[in-house]
Amino acid sequence: MKSLALLAALFLIGFSRLPAQTISPVSANLPLESSAFVAPRISIANVEEDRHERRLKYLWIASIVAMAAGTGADAATSWHKRESNGLLASSDGTFGTKGLAIKAGLAGGLLVPQILFRKHRDLRTAFTIGNFAQAGIFTGVAIHNAGIARPQQ
Repeated sequence: MKSLALLAALFLIGFSRLPAQTISPVSANLPLESSAFVAPRISIANVEEDRHERRLKYLWIASIVAMAAGTGADAATSWHKRESNGLLASSDGTFGTKGLAIKAGLAGGLLVPQILFRKHRDLRTAFTIGNFAQAGIFTGVAIHNAGIARPQQ
């Protein structure tokens, strides 16, 4: 008789992992509050929050793309033109590989913390705003650079 009771208990434990609708707690002689029979509840608020978080994540990714595009446009329109920033200027005073390497290094340096802290939702908003601001600044500089003629050689 003990082995039959043990077998029945193991059988019930095996079914306790099923959703609440599969087995009736009354037939198992367990209280309704038993955690084995409580189905997880998904509220509309959780679904909306997940959708909102997903949209913020996509917006953050779009801001990274915009920042990279703005930086690339600035570098492309500056190529072999007179550079007013002494840090980015080559020995002949133009924007070249030295300036491109520094500009790419700075852009990469700004992206590394964002990738490392990408799970922090509160920082993602600040990163997104910063990326779009930087994209706007560099796009404006690229538009300005497009109007400057290359020096005659």
